Amino acid sequence: MLGYPLKTVLKAIETRYGRDTVLQLFAEAGVPADRVYRLNEPYPDSEAMRLSVAAFRRISVEEMGEYFFKDTLERFPTWYAMCKTSREFLEMQPEIHNTFALGLQRPEDREAVHDKFRLEKLAEELVVHYRSPNRLCDMYKAIARHVFQHYRESATIDEPRCMNRGDSECELRIRWM
Repeated sequence: MLGYPLKTVLKAIETRYGRDTVLQLFAEAGVPADRVYRLNEPYPDSEAMRLSVAAFRRISVEEMGEYFFKDTLERFPTWYAMCKTSREFLEMQPEIHNTFALGLQRPEDREAVHDKFRLEKLAEELVVHYRSPNRLCDMYKAIARHVFQHYRESATIDEPRCMNRGDSECELRIRWM
Protein backbone atom coordinates (compact mmCIF):
# COMPACT_ATOMS: atom_id res chain seq x y z
CA MET A 1 0.00 0.00 0.00
CA LEU A 2 1.14 3.53 -0.69
CA GLY A 3 1.89 5.81 2.23
CA TYR A 4 -0.73 8.48 1.53
CA PRO A 5 -3.74 6.54 2.89
CA LEU A 6 -1.73 5.37 5.91
CA LYS A 7 -0.48 8.88 6.59
CA THR A 8 -4.04 10.19 6.36
CA VAL A 9 -5.45 7.56 8.71
CA LEU A 10 -2.78 8.36 11.29
CA LYS A 11 -3.38 12.10 10.97
CA ALA A 12 -7.12 11.56 11.52
CA ILE A 13 -6.43 9.52 14.66
CA GLU A 14 -3.91 12.08 15.95
CA THR A 15 -6.29 14.99 15.28
CA ARG A 16 -9.10 13.29 17.14
CA TYR A 17 -7.24 11.50 19.97
CA GLY A 18 -3.69 12.84 20.14
CA ARG A 19 -0.18 11.52 19.52
CA ASP A 20 -0.30 8.98 22.37
CA THR A 21 -3.15 7.16 20.64
CA VAL A 22 -1.11 7.02 17.41
CA LEU A 23 1.73 5.44 19.39
CA GLN A 24 -0.74 2.93 20.87
CA LEU A 25 -1.97 2.16 17.36
CA PHE A 26 1.61 1.51 16.21
CA ALA A 27 2.18 -0.80 19.18
CA GLU A 28 -1.03 -2.75 18.53
CA ALA A 29 -0.12 -3.12 14.84
CA GLY A 30 3.49 -4.10 15.55
CA VAL A 31 4.85 -1.05 13.75
CA PRO A 32 7.93 0.83 15.01
CA ALA A 33 6.94 3.98 16.90
CA ASP A 34 9.22 6.10 14.72
CA ARG A 35 7.64 4.93 11.40
CA VAL A 36 7.05 7.80 8.97
CA TYR A 37 4.78 7.18 5.99
CA ARG A 38 5.65 9.02 2.81
CA LEU A 39 2.95 9.81 0.26
CA ASN A 40 4.25 7.83 -2.68
CA GLU A 41 6.32 5.06 -1.10
CA PRO A 42 5.10 1.48 -0.82
CA TYR A 43 4.56 -0.27 2.49
CA PRO A 44 3.65 -3.90 3.13
CA ASP A 45 -0.08 -4.62 2.75
CA SER A 46 0.11 -6.72 5.90
CA GLU A 47 1.27 -3.65 7.84
CA ALA A 48 -1.48 -1.54 6.30
CA MET A 49 -4.08 -4.13 7.28
CA ARG A 50 -2.86 -4.27 10.88
CA LEU A 51 -2.90 -0.47 11.12
CA SER A 52 -6.36 -0.28 9.56
CA VAL A 53 -7.80 -2.82 11.99
CA ALA A 54 -6.37 -0.91 14.95
CA ALA A 55 -7.51 2.46 13.56
CA PHE A 56 -11.07 1.31 12.85
CA ARG A 57 -11.42 0.28 16.49
CA ARG A 58 -11.24 4.00 17.23
CA ILE A 59 -12.79 5.76 14.27
CA SER A 60 -15.63 4.73 11.98
CA VAL A 61 -15.21 4.17 8.25
CA GLU A 62 -17.61 7.09 7.69
CA GLU A 63 -15.51 9.42 9.85
CA MET A 64 -12.36 8.29 8.09
CA GLY A 65 -14.00 8.81 4.69
CA GLU A 66 -14.92 12.36 5.68
CA TYR A 67 -11.39 13.08 6.93
CA PHE A 68 -9.83 11.59 3.79
CA PHE A 69 -12.16 13.61 1.56
CA LYS A 70 -11.39 16.86 3.38
CA ASP A 71 -7.66 16.14 3.23
CA THR A 72 -7.70 15.55 -0.52
CA LEU A 73 -9.88 18.61 -1.10
CA GLU A 74 -7.39 20.77 0.80
CA ARG A 75 -4.21 19.09 -0.47
CA PHE A 76 -5.27 18.55 -4.10
CA PRO A 77 -8.00 21.12 -4.91
CA THR A 78 -7.19 21.03 -8.62
CA TRP A 79 -8.55 17.47 -8.85
CA TYR A 80 -11.97 18.73 -7.84
CA ALA A 81 -11.76 21.90 -9.92
CA MET A 82 -11.02 19.85 -13.05
CA CYS A 83 -14.35 18.05 -12.81
CA LYS A 84 -17.88 19.36 -13.23
CA THR A 85 -19.60 16.28 -11.76
CA SER A 86 -18.98 13.53 -9.25
CA ARG A 87 -19.04 11.03 -12.11
CA GLU A 88 -16.20 12.87 -13.86
CA PHE A 89 -14.25 12.86 -10.61
CA LEU A 90 -14.80 9.17 -9.92
CA GLU A 91 -13.91 8.30 -13.51
CA MET A 92 -10.61 10.10 -12.93
CA GLN A 93 -9.98 8.38 -9.57
CA PRO A 94 -7.96 5.38 -10.86
CA GLU A 95 -5.70 7.79 -12.75
CA ILE A 96 -5.23 9.85 -9.57
CA HIS A 97 -4.53 6.66 -7.63
CA ASN A 98 -2.01 5.47 -10.21
CA THR A 99 -0.22 8.84 -10.29
CA PHE A 100 1.13 8.08 -6.83
CA ALA A 101 2.78 4.96 -8.26
CA LEU A 102 4.85 6.88 -10.81
CA GLY A 103 7.63 7.53 -8.31
CA LEU A 104 7.94 3.90 -7.28
CA GLN A 105 11.26 2.40 -8.27
CA ARG A 106 10.31 -1.25 -8.67
CA PRO A 107 8.02 -2.19 -11.58
CA GLU A 108 6.20 -4.77 -9.44
CA ASP A 109 5.30 -2.06 -6.91
CA ARG A 110 3.88 0.13 -9.71
CA GLU A 111 1.92 -2.83 -11.11
CA ALA A 112 0.44 -3.64 -7.70
CA VAL A 113 -0.92 -0.10 -7.46
CA HIS A 114 -2.23 -0.09 -11.04
CA ASP A 115 -3.98 -3.45 -10.60
CA LYS A 116 -6.21 -2.30 -7.72
CA PHE A 117 -8.81 -0.40 -9.78
CA ARG A 118 -10.51 -0.97 -13.10
CA LEU A 119 -13.54 0.96 -14.40
CA GLU A 120 -16.37 0.21 -16.76
CA LYS A 121 -17.91 3.46 -17.98
CA LEU A 122 -21.45 2.54 -18.95
CA ALA A 123 -24.18 4.97 -20.01
CA GLU A 124 -26.37 4.21 -16.97
CA GLU A 125 -23.69 3.60 -14.38
CA LEU A 126 -20.06 3.51 -13.43
CA VAL A 127 -18.80 0.06 -12.45
CA VAL A 128 -15.71 0.07 -10.24
CA HIS A 129 -13.73 -3.15 -9.92
CA TYR A 130 -11.53 -2.99 -6.83
CA ARG A 131 -9.09 -5.69 -5.86
CA SER A 132 -6.76 -5.24 -2.93
CA PRO A 133 -5.65 -7.38 -0.01
CA ASN A 134 -6.44 -4.35 2.17
CA ARG A 135 -10.15 -4.75 1.39
CA LEU A 136 -10.98 -1.08 1.89
CA CYS A 137 -14.05 -0.97 -0.34
CA ASP A 138 -16.05 0.55 2.54
CA MET A 139 -13.56 3.44 2.61
CA TYR A 140 -14.00 3.94 -1.14
CA LYS A 141 -17.78 4.10 -0.68
CA ALA A 142 -17.51 6.54 2.23
CA ILE A 143 -15.23 8.85 0.26
CA ALA A 144 -17.47 8.57 -2.82
CA ARG A 145 -20.48 9.70 -0.75
CA HIS A 146 -18.56 12.86 0.19
CA VAL A 147 -17.68 13.40 -3.46
CA PHE A 148 -21.42 13.20 -4.31
CA GLN A 149 -22.16 15.80 -1.63
CA HIS A 150 -19.35 18.05 -2.84
CA TYR A 151 -20.87 18.19 -6.32
CA ARG A 152 -24.41 18.38 -4.87
CA GLU A 153 -25.51 15.18 -6.54
CA SER A 154 -27.34 12.04 -5.50
CA ALA A 155 -26.17 8.56 -6.35
CA THR A 156 -26.46 5.01 -5.11
CA ILE A 157 -23.70 2.46 -4.68
CA ASP A 158 -24.55 -1.23 -4.91
CA GLU A 159 -21.92 -3.86 -4.23
CA PRO A 160 -22.99 -7.19 -5.74
CA ARG A 161 -19.53 -8.65 -5.19
CA CYS A 162 -17.20 -7.97 -2.27
CA MET A 163 -13.88 -9.43 -1.16
CA ASN A 164 -15.08 -9.11 2.44
CA ARG A 165 -17.84 -11.62 1.56
CA GLY A 166 -15.41 -14.02 -0.13
CA ASP A 167 -15.56 -12.77 -3.73
CA SER A 168 -12.38 -12.41 -5.81
CA GLU A 169 -12.94 -8.65 -6.17
CA CYS A 170 -15.27 -5.88 -5.11
CA GLU A 171 -17.69 -4.65 -7.74
CA LEU A 172 -19.24 -1.28 -7.00
CA ARG A 173 -22.10 -0.13 -9.23
CA ILE A 174 -22.68 3.61 -9.01
CA ARG A 175 -25.87 5.12 -10.45
CA TRP A 176 -26.74 8.78 -10.43
CA MET A 177 -30.29 9.98 -9.83
